[in-house]
Amino acid sequence: MARGFVEFLASAIGTPDDAIRLLLSLLAGYPLSFLYRAYVYHQSALIKHGFFIAVGLAIAYFNFGFDMYHSLLNIVIIYILLLISPGTKLSVGLAFFINTMYLTLGYISHSTDSYDFKWTMPHCVLTLRLTGVVFDVYDGKKKTGISQEQKETALSRVPSLIEMLGHSLCYGGFMIGPQFSMKRYLDFINGNFSNPTTGKPPDSIYAGLKRFSLGVLYIIIYQVLNYFVSDDFILSSKFQTMGLFLQCAYVLVWGKNLLNKYIGSWLLVEGSITILGLSYNGKDKNGNELWDGCANVRTPEFEYANTFRLLIHCFNYNTNQWMAKYVFKRLKFLGNKSLSQGVTLLYLAFWHGLHTGYYHCFLLEFLMTNFEDGLSSVLMSFEIVKTFQSKESFKPVIWLFRKLAVTLAMSYALVSFGLLITQRWLQVYKSMYFILHFVFLLWPVVHFILRKYVLPRKSSKTVPSNNTSNTESVEKKNE
Repeated sequence: MARGFVEFLASAIGTPDDAIRLLLSLLAGYPLSFLYRAYVYHQSALIKHGFFIAVGLAIAYFNFGFDMYHSLLNIVIIYILLLISPGTKLSVGLAFFINTMYLTLGYISHSTDSYDFKWTMPHCVLTLRLTGVVFDVYDGKKKTGISQEQKETALSRVPSLIEMLGHSLCYGGFMIGPQFSMKRYLDFINGNFSNPTTGKPPDSIYAGLKRFSLGVLYIIIYQVLNYFVSDDFILSSKFQTMGLFLQCAYVLVWGKNLLNKYIGSWLLVEGSITILGLSYNGKDKNGNELWDGCANVRTPEFEYANTFRLLIHCFNYNTNQWMAKYVFKRLKFLGNKSLSQGVTLLYLAFWHGLHTGYYHCFLLEFLMTNFEDGLSSVLMSFEIVKTFQSKESFKPVIWLFRKLAVTLAMSYALVSFGLLITQRWLQVYKSMYFILHFVFLLWPVVHFILRKYVLPRKSSKTVPSNNTSNTESVEKKNE
């Protein structure tokens, strides 16, 4: 019966069966969250864990059949690792290796030329979640010499197996994320997010339904625009014969719409998590409760952002935060920020899959952010630019220009992310004469020439000899 219903919906909407199963799984979070609030919220921790485990396994079976055993096996392996060697560098290294290799073997076994709705989809979420738990146990044992950010998620003990299963299979983040720490999950289970006045479930229903409505809106926009800006057209001969300006305009809309699909899906998940009460994030300066603790996209900031860094910061937020906390900042020993950033982006691409499109996209992201930083510093060297930017009447024009430029560049990079296979994305870039590739790749040379021969240099001031001691103290301070 379930199979027939899925096939009917898939044929009616024109979407693959697997995508319908995923959508139904995300929407199931809403009745499940209301059910939890009504009957499970005040039960014991054991029952709460059992609820999330049972529901998670049911959703996994509905989507992947008996392949769901991969998730269970990986969880048990990491739990045994924590029992044998808790809070050690060895456990951290082994967890990173085991989780990443398990996922990689899954990619090798099941990867196709398109997006795969296989057990590897939730497993990539699980990979980061389990690795994060091992890191948090390590931070909890270390106690001193860790940052405030690490203290907020550090674990003073090894979680039990049922806690590991509940945290990993919680339907609010099992299928497509978002990432949330074991500490947050346990605080939620222990009732730390309850209404402080009544002790009842938090007043999060309205906030959750708002995110649900916004998610539905993004999904509708994606479905409508997909009829006009599709993958099939961008790969067609008609696209190749369009003028470069029209190609850029098409790619701009296509790339923005590709992101709408991800944003809509994340918002649907976030809405159910918010109703559940798991996304509580304290209060703002006015005493209003915040429900963005599990937000994977900062929608207002994302739509308004007109720089690469702001776009990246607002999109896939929890995954990026995870990468920053557990990879980028832990690579400080390399002594080079750009190198740490490059290694982090390489792991992020590897985590997404083995298709060349992922690696190419994140390479362009690396080049784009450095291009933006360099260009901004160059432009701000000219007083006329500073004067122009300071005028209120010009600010809307500047914002619009930057927004269009950044969206085009991001969409240009997403061509390889969306098309995955080298032959396909190379065909599109070739028809566009690799125009932005030349811009980003040649920028370091242009930047060097501008700095060396064009830009005004700061005049060096001669420091009087009787101020030598002060000069030395300033130099030491700068060092």
